[in-house]
Amino acid sequence: MSYNIFKKPIEHLKGLSLKKAYLFNNELKLHTYEDLLFFYPRGYIHFSIIKNISELLTKKNNNNFVQISGKITNTKEINYKKGKIWISYLTDKTGFIELVWFQKPKFLRKIDKNKIIIVSGKVQCFQKKKQIVHPNIQFSEKNYYSISISPIYSIPNNLKKKGINNSFMINLLKNLIEESKNSIKEFFFQEFLEKKLMSRKKALVQIHFPESLENLFQAQYSLKFEELFLLKLFFLSKKKITYSHPFIKIGKNFHTFYKYFLPFTLTEEQKKVLKEIWNDLKKPIQMNRLLQGEVGCGKTIIAILSMLIALDNGFQSCLMAPTEVLAIQHYSFIKEMFSEIGIKIALLTSSTSNSIRKEIYHKIFAGKISILIGTHALIQEKVKFKNLGLAIIDEEQRFGVEQRDKIWKKKEKFPHILIMTATPIPRTLAKVIYHDLNISIIKKLPLGRKPVKTIHFWNKNRDKAFEIIKNQISNGRQVYIIYPTINTSLKEENMNLIKGYKEVKEKFKNLKNEIGILHGQMNFQEKNIQMNRFLRGETKIMIATTVIEVGVNVPNASVILIENANFFGLSQLHQLRGRVGRGIHQSYCILITDTNISIDGIFRIKKMCETNKGLEISKEDLKLRGEGNLIGTQQSGKNCFRIVNLIKDYKLIKDVFPIAKNFFLKNPNFFEKKIFFFKKIIQKINKINILD
Repeated sequence: MSYNIFKKPIEHLKGLSLKKAYLFNNELKLHTYEDLLFFYPRGYIHFSIIKNISELLTKKNNNNFVQISGKITNTKEINYKKGKIWISYLTDKTGFIELVWFQKPKFLRKIDKNKIIIVSGKVQCFQKKKQIVHPNIQFSEKNYYSISISPIYSIPNNLKKKGINNSFMINLLKNLIEESKNSIKEFFFQEFLEKKLMSRKKALVQIHFPESLENLFQAQYSLKFEELFLLKLFFLSKKKITYSHPFIKIGKNFHTFYKYFLPFTLTEEQKKVLKEIWNDLKKPIQMNRLLQGEVGCGKTIIAILSMLIALDNGFQSCLMAPTEVLAIQHYSFIKEMFSEIGIKIALLTSSTSNSIRKEIYHKIFAGKISILIGTHALIQEKVKFKNLGLAIIDEEQRFGVEQRDKIWKKKEKFPHILIMTATPIPRTLAKVIYHDLNISIIKKLPLGRKPVKTIHFWNKNRDKAFEIIKNQISNGRQVYIIYPTINTSLKEENMNLIKGYKEVKEKFKNLKNEIGILHGQMNFQEKNIQMNRFLRGETKIMIATTVIEVGVNVPNASVILIENANFFGLSQLHQLRGRVGRGIHQSYCILITDTNISIDGIFRIKKMCETNKGLEISKEDLKLRGEGNLIGTQQSGKNCFRIVNLIKDYKLIKDVFPIAKNFFLKNPNFFEKKIFFFKKIIQKINKINILD
């Protein structure tokens, strides 16, 4: 696209005052002609579908975006504390509805009361009257069905009150397209494609003002194709440089452990996953694989066997966990596994003493430690491996992108990467779907495990939840009760840990000293004492925050009750649920919420009650939170693409990526010549900075 016109500040556009341009800059983050051109509609009105006013606010139509037509019979101006509002009464043959504005629309002064207009917007009820606040208005000719499809833009209510409504946006886009459409250039790759796309110029016009549904669908397809094509080229360009050490053999350490010390026989699924990892490790290209499986499915034993393969090929491994509790748990388990075969392992956390820390630094650099297990302490500059070949990251959703990157940039050749989790973060799942990250899945639970039953109670019925807890404790089981905060409430009526601790002690007076408490403000020694009491069964009820989200393995715990569950994300709720169901007993996850929760909150609770599958939970979390920045560091959010929807457009992804790969293989020199230009294009498409 021509630089001069599309880089013009938006205030130069016809129809936009400096005052409104300031609002566009600050509220909508639109600064240039280019920004506005790519401010795509969030939806469309098809004017062949007109509702009668009497049909509005039925159960099927409640609070929906609707289209109606009629005549304005009267308009009145009302004073109130914060200013004025204008109410017009729109009538059709079936009734009337109020149209409300907080800034007087200019057209009201000259409107013809006998003229039919078309009105669209969200219907609501106020004081038992049907209303549309800041409606979109289209003036109809005799045959108003000649108006076919009209765009709907996402505009905050505070801007609508200042006159920036949908009609204003439509007029502004018309001015922009009229001024700039002849400067829109095609992308460099389109001449190489066999698949015929709509021209970029036509697609950008039709996405805003489609002449037909067919044109709209073609425009959407072409612009989505463009985004996905360029993203895949970027991923392919990255893969060219990620070389690693090939692990060419499975040797003595692996065979000895597998034959004599493996604590159980691997399932067919576990064998399949191990084979997938081994196939990656044999290659001189960096393995980048996600191992997804429910809690207790055997991910850790797969990690141990993978580290033994690295050791048999002369390389070190590290395993990074997000909490000290989990790191110690891994260290204790692996140390016990290796006690008979003499493999040198070490633990490094923030609590490691300075003297031991210095000794670990020396030994890891000298190659005297084969496996290093720890927390974020592993990514410190002072930790220098002699020959790191495999980096394993457990519960990857608890680490930032930059933290994960540091672990595999310890040497010139990148180590192989294995990521383990029950619930991948949206960004990771997105990269799986986009084929930038391979995935291995262990679906089945170990023999004898029962799926956790998830139950939802409203706050007013909380005593039913405590009845379940009493029954489980009487049967010898243990219980977690989780709160979102320690001593503050998100709302006055909501529970926090301190308030909840008092309630639980009152309800379970017979337990006396068998109620524990655990939260992030306690030091490591205090946490350790509380956790060890719970592990030994001396504590029956553990009152805690999300500090127990990962790294706590108590097979006798059969209930986790989560207070104010709607304040937790889907993946986090699933991780918390994973604290129970680790033994042979039937376990329960109880979600308690107030009745006044958001639609998203209700959806999360419903989804938790419907499924125990971590990958399905992650896909729903992806829909809610967005995929984040696939090229930069942001882990969630919906700002990565202008038009692509990760879940809905999955079939298109499968179509586009092979075409992009074929183009990349046939035109490597062409691509390298265009790399600087290509990076700029990616940044424009995704509105983000590329990490070099």
